[in-house]
Amino acid sequence: MRTRTDNLRSFIARHRIPAFLLVTFGWTLTVDAVYYWFGWWSSLPIYINTFPRQWGLPMGAVVVAWASNVPLREWLGRVFQWRFPLWLVLGVVALPLVIDNIQPVIAALGGGSLSYSPPAPLHLLFVFFLLNVFLLGGVEEFGWRGFLQPEFQEQMSVLTAGLAVGVFWWAWHLPLFLGHPNFTFEPLFMVQYFTVVISFSTVLGALVNVTDGGVIPAVVMHAALNVGSILQGSGGTLDGILLIPLVVGSGAWWLVVAVLVGLHGRSMVPKSVIEPLS
Repeated sequence: MRTRTDNLRSFIARHRIPAFLLVTFGWTLTVDAVYYWFGWWSSLPIYINTFPRQWGLPMGAVVVAWASNVPLREWLGRVFQWRFPLWLVLGVVALPLVIDNIQPVIAALGGGSLSYSPPAPLHLLFVFFLLNVFLLGGVEEFGWRGFLQPEFQEQMSVLTAGLAVGVFWWAWHLPLFLGHPNFTFEPLFMVQYFTVVISFSTVLGALVNVTDGGVIPAVVMHAALNVGSILQGSGGTLDGILLIPLVVGSGAWWLVVAVLVGLHGRSMVPKSVIEPLS
């Protein structure tokens, strides 16, 4: 005789993506409601004022794996791969740091000044980076890239799957616009944020295919992006132009997408690489 647990597992197994999204958004919206009600977005320290909303993502992936009779050890073994070439490790850290710092360099071009001006002492930035790897933003990757990207790739190309994941990723962030100090309803910021999230998601979708489903490089790349700029530029001929953050900030990631598509088509990586993940 089938039990309620058996029926629940069968239902989730038949509706893997909706079940994942239900757990993910259900958890995150609940956390957001509590933070909004108590005003914790503005009262807690900036480096922990979104904790633990991101933990709904690995929870959703684990719930679907459990219901689908996927050996949890097998899934964890895939996403927690950690042996990667040194060039890949350096690249996932360097690329976001370079792109984050292009904008202040451009702001200084043409007679302006450029200075080293991190938002916090280096040791605190490193702590913030580690917090993102182990507790904050990087944790999201176990759901977005560890589960949803390969699920979408069963029906879509790597490119289309990355774009689709990006739309859900952007929607998942929307509640933060209701009161988090880093988010504003200012139209240009919202457009910039949308385009950055979609393009960055697409790059991360390609990355997780290069790593045969290993999520750790995506976690590190996500954490590096969250560190932000360590340079400050001003006084140049382009300083103050409102469209610069949009054109440069998101444009750099779209350029990476364009290069990958130009080299490998909609698969974004050599087709032989994506076979184990799909």
